[in-house]
Amino acid sequence: MFSLRIDDVKTGMTLAEPVFNMNGTKLLGEDSVLTGKMILRLKNAGAKRLWVTDDSFSFLQEFGPQKIVGETVIELEKAKSRIVEGKAFDIQVINEVSHELVEQIIINELPFAEMVRMKSTETGVFEHMVDVSLLAVITAKSMGMDKLDMRFLCFASLVHDVGKLMIPGEILGKPDKLNDTEMRVVKKHPLIGFDVLSSIDGINKHAPVVALQHHERLDGSGYPNGIKGNQIHLYSRIVAIADIYTALIREKVYRPRLPVYEAGEILWSQAEAGLDRTLTSNFLRNVVAFPLRSMVKLNNGLVGKVVYQNSDFPTRPIVSVDGEMIDLAETPTVFVAEVVAYEHD
Repeated sequence: MFSLRIDDVKTGMTLAEPVFNMNGTKLLGEDSVLTGKMILRLKNAGAKRLWVTDDSFSFLQEFGPQKIVGETVIELEKAKSRIVEGKAFDIQVINEVSHELVEQIIINELPFAEMVRMKSTETGVFEHMVDVSLLAVITAKSMGMDKLDMRFLCFASLVHDVGKLMIPGEILGKPDKLNDTEMRVVKKHPLIGFDVLSSIDGINKHAPVVALQHHERLDGSGYPNGIKGNQIHLYSRIVAIADIYTALIREKVYRPRLPVYEAGEILWSQAEAGLDRTLTSNFLRNVVAFPLRSMVKLNNGLVGKVVYQNSDFPTRPIVSVDGEMIDLAETPTVFVAEVVAYEHD
């Protein structure tokens, strides 16, 4: 499913999620096939974006951010054969893509964050690298990182998993958890990625480092080298967080996808030792937290508006339901199940 601006919605599309107004009144139900009159009605009611069902790649390329991301995946796909053959790929194209992504995220990062959040199933290596890159750049923007550094980070994160292209497909695509032998093979991909990227003349110097370090942890529990603390590059720390989060919210063949709130809480639990605590807090506030004034559906079926974000518990805001304030930080059995409407342009 995809989130589209109301002006990009076309007749015949099917709603993936019910549409609510900002008072919590349902305007249209899930699975409604949109007509011109319906779209006009929703627009007049103040709807800004709609969730629609269509997982085709052509659809992915057709609209705004989806188009940019689709083109990025295509460029990475083009580089695959050269990487597998041990040849240099066109880094200029990846540089240009990085510049475009950064420029668009600076303008408005929300649609890109939504794109990552809304994908439910596990994606391929290229799609995963793009998703991680989007979240890494959004995090960097919120930190006040300058544009040039954001571009370096974007490039590095776009190719951070190239080592996986050299891992046998039967292991990466195995429909079960990997055994110890298979896991040892997979754990070689940071070293492979480092070697591949280091051999390319003129490449962004941070890219091989991020490929090598994105599975390292501050407490030394990571791989491949078990380095600690400040030995791990800032970009690698950011990519590590985005990498874990993206994997958690994707459905795997051996487990369902985790809700956003649960993925966020797992990240926060890992910030005590393995992940950078300050960066994780920043990531949760700017990527995982539910936006103010967004309409959310709770796991008990109630729909309310986010009126306050708890800085210590980004995935557990205060929600107003029919005038009653519910602090989700104080109600551990109640949580946000999904966002049903955003108040933004």
